[in-house]
Amino acid sequence: MMMLILTSCKDQSKENEMTKAPIAEKISYVTEVGKEKVYDDYAWMRDPKWPKSVDDEKILSYLKAENEYTKSFFDKRQELKNSIFEELKGRVELKDQSAYVKRDNYYYYTRIEEDQDYHIFCRRNGSMEATEEVLLDVNKLAEGNNFVSIDGFSMSPNHKLLAYSVDFLGNEKYVIKILDLEQGKYLPDEIPNTSGSIVWHNTEPLFFYTPVNEDMRRDKVMMHKLGSNGTDTLIFHEKNPLYFVGIGQSNDKKYMFISANGHDDDECFYIDLNHDNFKPTLLLSRKDKVHYAPEHHNGYFYIMTNDSGDNFRLGRMSVGNTALAEYIPMQHDKYLVSFDVTNNYLILNYKVNGLSNVVVRDFANNEKTISFPEAAFTASGSSTNFDEDDIRITYSSLGRPDTTYVYDFLTDKLAVLKQKVIPSGFNPDEYNVERIWANNNGTLVPISLFYKKSLFKKDGSNPLYLYGYGAYGHAIDPIFRNTAVSLANRGFVFAIAHIRGGDELGYKWYEVAKFLNKKHTFDDFIACTEHLIKEKYTKANNIVLCGGSAGGMLIGAVINMRPELYKAAIAHVPFVDVLNTMLDETLPLTPAEFKEWGNPKNPEYFAYIKSYSPYDNITKQSYPHIFTTTGISDPRVGYWEAAKWVAKLRDSKLDDNLLLLKTNMDSGHQGASGRFNYLKEVAEDYVFIFDIFGVN
Repeated sequence: MMMLILTSCKDQSKENEMTKAPIAEKISYVTEVGKEKVYDDYAWMRDPKWPKSVDDEKILSYLKAENEYTKSFFDKRQELKNSIFEELKGRVELKDQSAYVKRDNYYYYTRIEEDQDYHIFCRRNGSMEATEEVLLDVNKLAEGNNFVSIDGFSMSPNHKLLAYSVDFLGNEKYVIKILDLEQGKYLPDEIPNTSGSIVWHNTEPLFFYTPVNEDMRRDKVMMHKLGSNGTDTLIFHEKNPLYFVGIGQSNDKKYMFISANGHDDDECFYIDLNHDNFKPTLLLSRKDKVHYAPEHHNGYFYIMTNDSGDNFRLGRMSVGNTALAEYIPMQHDKYLVSFDVTNNYLILNYKVNGLSNVVVRDFANNEKTISFPEAAFTASGSSTNFDEDDIRITYSSLGRPDTTYVYDFLTDKLAVLKQKVIPSGFNPDEYNVERIWANNNGTLVPISLFYKKSLFKKDGSNPLYLYGYGAYGHAIDPIFRNTAVSLANRGFVFAIAHIRGGDELGYKWYEVAKFLNKKHTFDDFIACTEHLIKEKYTKANNIVLCGGSAGGMLIGAVINMRPELYKAAIAHVPFVDVLNTMLDETLPLTPAEFKEWGNPKNPEYFAYIKSYSPYDNITKQSYPHIFTTTGISDPRVGYWEAAKWVAKLRDSKLDDNLLLLKTNMDSGHQGASGRFNYLKEVAEDYVFIFDIFGVN
C-alpha cells in the first residue's frame, strides 16, 4: 500500500516560516526495454484513470499537500503579491476593443469591459458607427465555471448562425454549440469532444469539424448536417498515429483544406465548399521531410514548401493538376515562414538573419518590402478580407507595444489601426533593446535583451531573467511583454535565448537540434548564459531561468548540467520525464513525438534520451531555487511529470533552497483562464523571484 509521509527531512532556511515540505514515499517500479531497465520510484503518481479523471485519494493528497506547502510560502508574501498584481494590471487597458475584421457587410470585433475577465464577441452591420450587436459574452459562459476557453468562432455564410467551441475543463476537448442569432436561442445540435475547429459549407446547412478520440488524438474529419441528431458523416480518417488532422479554409472561402501534419512531413487535401461532393482530393503526396501549406487564388493553389531547400519556396499549380511549378524560388538568405493571399496581392513573411522581413507583391511581380529599424522585433503580414485586399501588418518589439497597421501597396504607406496602450505609462526611450550573439563551438546563437537604461550597469551586478524554449521549430519572438517591464524596472535584464530547436534562424535551426542532436539546445542555452556573464550583463548565480512545456525540459536539463550558473528556476507544465513518456505509447502525444525525440525502443535513442531526460539525470548535488507549476487536466504534459520531478529533486538535492510545486486543479496546459487569473499567476512567479533575489 502506498503511504505519503508528509514530514520534511530537511530544515530548510526559508521553510522555517512554512509548513513542512511533503516527502513522497518511494515505491519501486521497473520498466524493461529489451536488455535495459528503467527504475522509477514515483511512477505511482500517475492515476491510471487519466485523462478521464484523477481521483486516486493518495495522489490527490500528495498534490494537495504540495499545494498547501506552496501556498504557505505565498501567504507570507500576500502583500507583495497584491502589489505586483496591481502593478501588472496597471499596464493592461482594462476597457479595450480589438481591431475589426470585415466579413461581407459586417464588422466583427471583440471588446472587454473594465471589471471583466473575458471578451465579448460583437459585430456591426454596414459600418463601425452602426448599432452594436452582441453575439457571445464569454463572461456569462464563465459563470459557475472555474475555467473557460473559446477556440472556434465561425459564422455561417449567411451570418445568421454562430458556431463556436468551448472548453470548461482545460483538457482541450471542446464542445461545439450553434446559436441562432435571429431567434436568440441555441439549436439542439451540440457536439462534444472536438478539437474546436469549425468550417461551414457555403451552400448546404452543414459544417465540418475534427473530433478528439479517447486517446486525445485528432485523426478524423466529420461532417455535421444541422438537425441530423448526431448521425455525422466521416469525411476523412488518418490511420497513422504519427499524424494529427486539422482543417482550415482558404482566404477566398472556396475551399476547405484538410491537413495531416507530422513532425517531419505533411499531406493536404481539399474540398470545394460550393459543391456537394465531399470526397477530399489530394493536393500533393506525402514525402519524407517535406512540409507544405496551401492557399488558393483565381484557380491556382499556391503552396509553400521545403521540397527544394530548408528556406522554403512558393510553388503554384492549377486546381486539378498535380505538378507544382516554381513561382517564387527559395532564397538562401531568406527563410519563408508563412504567406497569405488576397485578390490582388501576395503577402510573404520572411526571416532574415532571424528578424522579420515582410514582402508584399502583386501578381505582376511588383514587390515592396516593409522593414523596421529596431535591433530585435517581430512583424507579420496577413489579410482579413480577400476581396477588399485588406493587408494588416502587426509589429511588436521588446521595447515597443503591439501595433496593427493597415498597409496600402499603391502608396507604400502604413496607417495605424490599433496600438496597445499602457495605461500606467511606458516610455520606450527609458529602455534599451539589444541583440547580441553567443558562440557555441562556432555556432552563433542570437540573444534578445531588454533593460532599463538608468538601472543597467554592465559590471555583472544586474540580475538577469533568461527565457528559452528550443523545440518543435517554434520560435520565441522578441515581442513586447508587459510583464517584462516589471523586471526591468527592478534592475533585471530580460533576455531571450534563441536557441536551436526553434526556427528563429530558419528551418535548419530546428532540424539540427532533434533526435540524436537534442543536446545542441541545452548547450546553446548554457553558451548564451556564459556569454551574458562574460559580457557583464550579469554574473553566475545571479540568473533566473524560465521555460514551459518543452521549455521546461530545457530548464530541467540545464540545471542538471550546470546548476551553479543559476540562482533560481521556473518551469511551467514542464516536460521533464522524457524517457518514461516516450516509452508509453498509450499517452496522447507519444507516437507522433517519435519524430521529434526518437523512439526509445530503439537502443540508440534509448541511451541518448536517457542521457538528457531531466527526471532521469537528477543527482546528489545542489540545485537553484525552483518553482514549478502543472495542471491536473493537461492533455499535453501529464501532471505527474512535474510531481515526480519535484519529489525526486527533494529527495536528492543537497541544498536548502526552495522547491515549490503548484498543481492547478481546475485547468490544463495553458494555465488559468481569464486575464486577471493569468496576471495573478505571473505575480506569483515574480514574488518567488523577487524574494529569492532580495528585491521588492
